[in-house]
Amino acid sequence: MRLRLKLSLVLGVVAAMLVGIAVAEEDPIKIGALMSLTGALGPYGPSIADGAQMAVDTINAAGGVLGRQLELLLRDTATSPDVGRDAASKLVEIDRVSAIVGALSSGVTLAVSSVTIPAEVVLISPASTAPSIPALDDNDFVFRTVVSDEVQGVVLGRLTKLLNYSNIAVIYVNNDYGKGLADTLQATFESLGGTVSESVPYEENKPSYRGEVDRLLSGDPQAVVLVCYPVDGNKQIVEAVEAGYTGQFLMADGMKGEGVAPGPACASADQPGPLEGAFGTVAAAGFKAEQFEADYDAGGYGPSTIPYYDKAYDAVMLIALAMVRGGDTSGVTIRDNLRAVANPPGEVVYYNEWEKAVALLQAGKEINYQGAAGLVDFKETGDVEGAIEVWKVEGCEVVTVMEAPG
Repeated sequence: MRLRLKLSLVLGVVAAMLVGIAVAEEDPIKIGALMSLTGALGPYGPSIADGAQMAVDTINAAGGVLGRQLELLLRDTATSPDVGRDAASKLVEIDRVSAIVGALSSGVTLAVSSVTIPAEVVLISPASTAPSIPALDDNDFVFRTVVSDEVQGVVLGRLTKLLNYSNIAVIYVNNDYGKGLADTLQATFESLGGTVSESVPYEENKPSYRGEVDRLLSGDPQAVVLVCYPVDGNKQIVEAVEAGYTGQFLMADGMKGEGVAPGPACASADQPGPLEGAFGTVAAAGFKAEQFEADYDAGGYGPSTIPYYDKAYDAVMLIALAMVRGGDTSGVTIRDNLRAVANPPGEVVYYNEWEKAVALLQAGKEINYQGAAGLVDFKETGDVEGAIEVWKVEGCEVVTVMEAPG
C-alpha cells in the first residue's frame, strides 16, 4: 500500500512537472524595450516604442515565434543613465528577457550595457548614435540599427558649409552623443575653411539656458547648430530669439520631429517663427519608408516625423528572426544568428515579408533582411552603414530635402 502511495506521489509530481513545462513553453517570449518616455528625449520615446510594438503585433498576427507569442515589456529610462540601468536590471533579473530594444540616449545605452553584457542579453539600440558605442568590450552583445554620428557629423558639417556659412556656433548636450557629434561637425566644418566661434556644452533638464545662450551668441555667428534633445533645444531657441538672435538654426537628429516643429519656436504654419527654413540631418529611412509610414499611421500609431521608430521595428524583427533561425530564444542564440539573418548572402526579404522570411528559414535557407529602415548589415562591431537624410522646416512642418551618402 505504501509503495503504491509513493508511486502515485512520484507520478503526480512528474505529471505536475510536465504540465509546468508545457505551460512554460506556451508562455509569451518576452523582449524588453528601454525608451525615453520622460526626460529630455520624452517627446521621442512613445513613437519609437510604437515602432517596436508594431513589429510585435505583426509577428503575433502571423503565429508568433517558435509557436509562441511575443510580449514587449516597455520600461521608461527617463533619459537618465541611472534610471535606465535600474530598468534594465529589472528586465534582466525579474522579467528574464534575452533581448532588449533600446535605449535611445547614447549615455543611457552605455550605462545599460553594463547590465546586459555580463547577463548575455542582446541589446539593440535604434537611436543611440555615439561613436563610443562600437568600442565597448561587449562580447558581441551590443548592436544598433542606426548609423553612427561619425557619418552624420560629416554630413552636417558639409551641409553647413554648402549653405554658405563661414562662422557658426554649436551648442550640444554634454554626453557621448552630443560631444561626439559636435566634435565631428566642428572638425569637418573647419577643414572646409569655416570657423566655429563657440562650442558650448549644456546639461540636461535645466529650467533656463540663458548663460549658455549668451556665450553661444558672443561670437556673432551667422548660424547656430543645435546638437540637442527636444525639451532642452526648444528652450534654447526661444531664449536665443529673446536675446536678439536673428540668424539661422541648423539641427541634428535629436531635434527632428513634431516635438520641435511645430513647437514653442514654430507654433503654426500661419506664423512659422524663427525655425522656418532651418535645415537638419538624421539617419536616412529605407526605400520602403513610404509603405511603412502608411502602415504605421493606419495602425493608429502615427503620423509622425520623429525619427527611428522604423529602426525599432527592424530591431524587433531581427531579434525574432534570429530566434527562428537558431531554434531557441536565449541571448547567445540571438547574438549568434543576428548577422546570418541581417547580412548577405541569402535571399532578400523586405519589410512586410515576415512570413516569407520564416518559411525560408524553416526550409533551411538563408535570408538577408532589408527592412523598414532599409539595409541592416551588421559590421563586426555591431554597427551598420547607412546614408544621412537632410531635412528642412517648411510651414512649421518637417520635410525631406535629400539623402547624402555616408
